[in-house]
Amino acid sequence: MTGMMNRSRERSSSDHAYIEIRDKIITTVLKPGERISEKALSEEFGISRTPIREALMRLRYDGFVDIFAQRGTYVTPIHLEVVRAAHYTRSVLECALVRDAAAHCSENDARELQENLEQQRLVYRQKSQLYRIEELDEALHQKIADIAGRPSVWQVIYHVQLHINRVRTLFLNTARVPAIIEEHERIIGAVSRHDVAAAEAAMQAHLEYMENNIERLANEYSEYLS
Repeated sequence: MTGMMNRSRERSSSDHAYIEIRDKIITTVLKPGERISEKALSEEFGISRTPIREALMRLRYDGFVDIFAQRGTYVTPIHLEVVRAAHYTRSVLECALVRDAAAHCSENDARELQENLEQQRLVYRQKSQLYRIEELDEALHQKIADIAGRPSVWQVIYHVQLHINRVRTLFLNTARVPAIIEEHERIIGAVSRHDVAAAEAAMQAHLEYMENNIERLANEYSEYLS
């Protein structure tokens, strides 16, 4: 029993370390190409190096770190082709979801979407940290998947979205937020009206920003890319 409890604690520690290290990479606290110290992370999180090592192996599988024998562990560069592939996958799935959501949106669903939008406006007016807008953005897109009756599809999107978020972190600033809110308003309006064509068009327009700015990323942050 004690052995099972210890393994359970190690798994919990590994899961926590995985999320924390992944978020440091996505937000560029740990920058592309930076060496990762197992010892430093172990001390920071107050856990042994075993769960840190397990977390890093998961991150390697996800494409966020490279592990080299005798050399150590490094944050992967941002691979533009991976970002493009992730964005393509997200665009196809999100446009399909928003069409289904527009066809099935109830009055209660429309009200919840509007409440999310009002929260975005409030956060912007209060000059809150950008991560709150990102959280509300993700909640909105997840809600659209729920309305479409395909919540599991959001899990697929969320996984590929992590690679997109590495790029979004470099682009996102307060000047972009009003446009994001306006784009969300158009999506929500079309879904609430059951206008399938307008909902898809609004979603496509919302997702175009990333596609249109990938090349600018290549020019401005070439040291982060492979």
